[in-house]
Amino acid sequence: MKYQSIILLACLLLAQFATAQVQITLKPARFYIVSPSFYIKKVIDSRKDQQNIGYTKDVLEEKVAIKLKPEVPKAIQVFINQSIVPTPQATPIILQVLYLQVKEEQTSSSEITARAEIKLAFYEKEQAKLKKIYSIEHYEDKVFATSAQSDIADSQEKSIRGLLEHCLKKFAEERKAKRLTAEYVSPKVLSESSAVSRLTITKNKPLGQWHNLLTFKRSAGLHTQGWRVSYVGFSDREEVIVPFMFSLGQSQVKETTIKGAEYRVIDAYTLGFGTQVYIKLFSNLYANVALNVPVGLEVLRDRQEKRSHNFLIGVGSKQGLMYIPKSSLGIVVGGSIFQQLQTSRVFSTNWGFELEIGIKF
Repeated sequence: MKYQSIILLACLLLAQFATAQVQITLKPARFYIVSPSFYIKKVIDSRKDQQNIGYTKDVLEEKVAIKLKPEVPKAIQVFINQSIVPTPQATPIILQVLYLQVKEEQTSSSEITARAEIKLAFYEKEQAKLKKIYSIEHYEDKVFATSAQSDIADSQEKSIRGLLEHCLKKFAEERKAKRLTAEYVSPKVLSESSAVSRLTITKNKPLGQWHNLLTFKRSAGLHTQGWRVSYVGFSDREEVIVPFMFSLGQSQVKETTIKGAEYRVIDAYTLGFGTQVYIKLFSNLYANVALNVPVGLEVLRDRQEKRSHNFLIGVGSKQGLMYIPKSSLGIVVGGSIFQQLQTSRVFSTNWGFELEIGIKF
């Protein structure tokens, strides 16, 4: 009986997580339009996916659906009616929601960007005919500190109100200036699902996503062989990515290099920092060019077993290819050639090859 209760409790918790959602209710707020000659008679939700309006993230970084309460058409209608009151002299307008989406992504090591997007179409009936008189799309981005993630859902509610206000004011402005262009369409358009899956104005402005790469490298150079652990953090919103890099490594000078020299063993321990450039070649394949400054300590042991130390500083570069998966968690692999200048007591230049494997999280 005890185990059955535990299993039942676990199932209830899983069901709760599976159905987790955040509900947004548009707050009563009025906006001002000078002498509006129209009112919104009806709001129609033609979005392709009407299950929710997007997502936010919980403390475990899991996506949680956001729903507009009570439902999209009624919520928008109630909000608009507070500012644009129906009158007998005003022209009734049908408002069609083609796209409404809220989303958020971590876009830097310390920031989250929240985006709200909308596309609306305005229609007017002329006896038995239907005229499409205006369409508009708009979006808003807001940046939050990662520590303020709990404030994002409330901010998205304000953004939705801002989007609606902007679109209606723009429509009123175009209508007053008589810049509207009427197009007769079939009444069926109001009952068909929208084909809009993203906005034109944000097509080349991806929100991006912050990625962390932790990798292990094995290197074989002309004078050295060793290993290095590296961390790279970057946002993938651009085709060319320039992240910051930090690494820790150890290398040993080859016997062929120290043969006949006064030192018998030479180990080097370095910290490296710098920048890399990832250029997207294909979906998951990137060209990688890096420039870094290694700083560390060279530990030397001579033929008489006497130890000494040497301060190391230099500059290094590398060029290679790296596979980075699209998923938020996955395996990364890569290979590159490297070049190095440093203040070693035995050699000043080095070059070689690196193989790299790690995780993206």
